[in-house]
Amino acid sequence: MIDFKQELSKYQPILELERIEDSIHTSEVQDILDILQHISKSKNQVSSNQTVFNGTTQNR
Repeated sequence: MIDFKQELSKYQPILELERIEDSIHTSEVQDILDILQHISKSKNQVSSNQTVFNGTTQNR
């Protein structure tokens, strides 16, 4: 039978893994910013192509 505590005590983290994690987190933040910018641009384009008449939105 496997002794999980004993197996975990053998575990040694890979030093490069920490650098990889930092890199991934940095790229995730940039990805989120890119997505938010895209959404913002899309929303601005939609709102500039629409006009509001009597509370209803209509395309120009």
